[in-house]
Amino acid sequence: MNYQIIEILEKYQIKPTPMRMLVLEQLRIARKLLSLSEIEAILYPADRVTIYRTLQTFVRKRIAHMVDTLHTGAVYGLCTDSCIGAEHCDEHPHFICEYCKTITCTNDFSYIIRKNLTTAQNYEIHKIEVTIKGICPNCTSKR
Repeated sequence: MNYQIIEILEKYQIKPTPMRMLVLEQLRIARKLLSLSEIEAILYPADRVTIYRTLQTFVRKRIAHMVDTLHTGAVYGLCTDSCIGAEHCDEHPHFICEYCKTITCTNDFSYIIRKNLTTAQNYEIHKIEVTIKGICPNCTSKR
């Protein structure tokens, strides 16, 4: 698996340090978005600042995207191949489970939002985030 991690980092012109490899591996195997605290707990006793800087490098280099959940802080997930350009293409819904608090990227929901809204005069739109709250399939099956 290490050669795949190194290959991905080199593709995005990121030097493959041990910490970057570990963080990327966790983002790859996670089935949900991960917070800094969750990654820190997984990689304990790794340095929190180093993990944070690694995540910021990944966001800047378009290997990962960050979702600001407002009340619970930022979470991170790997980008798709479409994020190689000038902007992240992470404008897909994020589902927050009201029971387990898991946040997942999903394309299971359809929605349409136009960035160039003519009724939104004097607003400069930089990013659109859609958050859907409810109960995830895992928690639903436990009920």
